[in-house]
Parts: sequence; C-alpha cells; structure tokens
Amino acid sequence: MKPVATTLCYPNPTQPTYGVFVQRRLAAIHQMHPLHVVAPIPVCPPLRRRPFADISHEPAQTTEPPVFWPSMFYLPGMLKHLDAQFYADAFARHWHENERLASSDVIDAHFVWPDGVGAWRVAQQRRIPFVCTIRGKLVSQARHPARRRQIIEMLCGADRLIAVSQALADLARTVTGRRLDVTVIPNGIDADVFYYEPGKRQHADGVTTHLPTGGCSSDLSTQLSDQWDAASHHVVSVGHLQELKGFHRLVEIWPTIRRQCGNVQLVLIGGSVGETAYETHLRQQIDETNAAIGGPMPAVICTGRVEPDCLRTLLNAADLFALVSTSEGWCNSIAEALACGCPVVATDVGGNREQVTSPDLGALVLLGDRDALADAISVALQRDWDRPAIAEYGSQRKWSDVAAQCVDVLSSVAP
Repeated sequence: MKPVATTLCYPNPTQPTYGVFVQRRLAAIHQMHPLHVVAPIPVCPPLRRRPFADISHEPAQTTEPPVFWPSMFYLPGMLKHLDAQFYADAFARHWHENERLASSDVIDAHFVWPDGVGAWRVAQQRRIPFVCTIRGKLVSQARHPARRRQIIEMLCGADRLIAVSQALADLARTVTGRRLDVTVIPNGIDADVFYYEPGKRQHADGVTTHLPTGGCSSDLSTQLSDQWDAASHHVVSVGHLQELKGFHRLVEIWPTIRRQCGNVQLVLIGGSVGETAYETHLRQQIDETNAAIGGPMPAVICTGRVEPDCLRTLLNAADLFALVSTSEGWCNSIAEALACGCPVVATDVGGNREQVTSPDLGALVLLGDRDALADAISVALQRDWDRPAIAEYGSQRKWSDVAAQCVDVLSSVAP
C-alpha cells in the first residue's frame, strides 16, 4: 500500500499550526506505512498574470511525512461551487508533474469540501481507490445546494468513508439519504504534550494562587503576568476567533457568572482566521464587559494563539474548560482539556456528547440557552472534581490507536 493523503487543512510555511490534528494522524500512519501529503495552498493571482507555479515542487525535507504544497487557483468569496474543481486541477497537475507520486495506489482525503470532492475526481481519473474522512465542515457546506450535490455524489462514490464522530456519520447518511457504510475513527491525543500535572493548581482558602507561565513564550508570560488574576478562579475556552466557536456567548454571560460565583476570570485562547468583523466585535464586547465589571484585573482576557506546552499549562491551571460552539465534528480542544484533567462545559452539538460521556467529566447544554449555560458553569465551578480520573479518561486514545484503525481501512481498498 502506497497512500497519498491530501487536504487544504495542513500546516504550511505561513500557517504552521493549521490543521495540526490532521498532521498528527498522518504522522502516526506514516510510521506504519510511508505516505506523501499533498496540501494545496489557495492563491488568487492578479488579473492577466500568467499561470502560477507551485509554491514547492520539493517535499519539506524536515517533516514526517513529506509534504508538497502545490498552488490552487482561488477566488475569495466568488464561485464557491467551483472550488472542488480548482482543487482537482491543482492536485492532478501536481501528481502529473511529480514522479514521487507515480506509484501511489490509494488516495486518503480529509474534509468533504473542496478537498474530498476534488480528490475523488482525481481518483476517478486515475482509477485508484479513494477514502474520505468526514470532518466538521460537512455541517456548514451541506447547507449550500450546489456544493451539497457534489458532496453527495462523492460520499456515494467513495470506496470507503471515515467519520471522526458518530454524529458526523449519521449526518452523512441524512445528507445523502443512503445507508452509507461509515467507519467512525475519532481523533487522538498527543500524550507527550497534553497530560495532567499535579500541583499546577494550588489553592489557599479556596483561592487559586498559581500563575501559569511555564511553557509560554516570554511575550505571553509577560502578558499573563499583567492580566492573569492570581486571586481568581479561571475558565478557559480555546478556538479560532470566529463566530462558530462562540466566544461572544461566553463574554455575554460573564457578568452573570461574576454575580453568581464571585471573582472568576474568562481566558479566551485562539487566533484570527480572517473573520475581521467578528473579531472586531468580540474585542469591543470584551472591552465593554471589562469596563462594566470593573476591578483592578480584567474579567475577560484574550491571549491569542499559544504553543501546545503553554496550552497544557493553562488547562492544568484552569478550574473549567468551556466551549459554546455552533457545530463540531470531533473537538480536539475538548479532548486536550480532558487529557489535562480539566472538566468541560460545552454545547450539545456534533460529537461533543461522544466526548463528555459522563457527569463526572462535565456537562452539556442546549445551544442558545443562556440561562442553562450560566447555570452549568456556575455549578461546575463550585464542584470538587476528580481531575486525575478525568485525565485518565481523556488520555486513553492515542494517535497510534487512530493510525492503526485508519491503516485497516486504507488497506481494505488498496490493490
């Protein structure tokens, strides 16, 4: 078996943290069966410019598995129903020009749109088996009729399908109206990075005294020193600065949380993904909330992106992890929080119910129910959690386990 994996969502020179969860899975598979990765990078060339060259014809020599970054024609905000064809053109062109891919005998695609549909078309052209992993993007892309038709055609034509949650497998069957055979393989955890650290949360008379700067960059350590309220409890939320992740819903209820629970600080962790209007609104909302609550330290802080080691430290120091997203496939942030022994309050969407499986791990709330969200966070902050037991549960699934299951699927269709 000689697989070639492909997706837009993969680390690249300008976005080193983009799609790390896909990279982790493919790196684990690569340890069992060497593969190549083709990760097109969308490019919008100026008008009347000659056809553009690939960003890199050579694989990144320092990465495992080796990855190629061909350029993909892209029109921001326009003709989105054509993106799968643009993807197929980039993938096919690169395959034709790169002799290293000549012997590849099965395509492993990630995300249904445009990656999955585009890669499936290349598989048809080359008459080789095709496997697609269904991830959370199916939720949003299936709402667009022109894209939905193409996604349905791909899902019904694939040789095998993988979903990262049972909820997504069920959604794929609903979207296609078919009893699709979908293998559910959830994501894993990098146990060398995300784990429980006893003693990171020190309490005196019920007050947290730990200042979490270990593993953080010097700039972030300075920021946390200035903003982290050592005389406070802390709720952490992790995600991109986009409306889907729901940071604004947490900020909205924070005055209520402070009235019910006293000095509790909300720590938002995540970076920009181009939703400029949302990010501007969120930062204004944070400033207004902090001004209304008052006090010497901000009630809500936004750290930006953090390195994995720093995130582990923050999750270990936090009293609670909260996620109020609109939709999810398999939420890696929830998995990482649980592996660090941090209890979770999240919206009951997507695969979240498959992760928060017991009241001993946290609570799920109905999306849009502000009162239920505030109550769940308040109750969780007043509970004495068995954090070692949470961490033991959260750290059970490793990337090596994921890779073994994926190799079984790929091997079942490979020549």
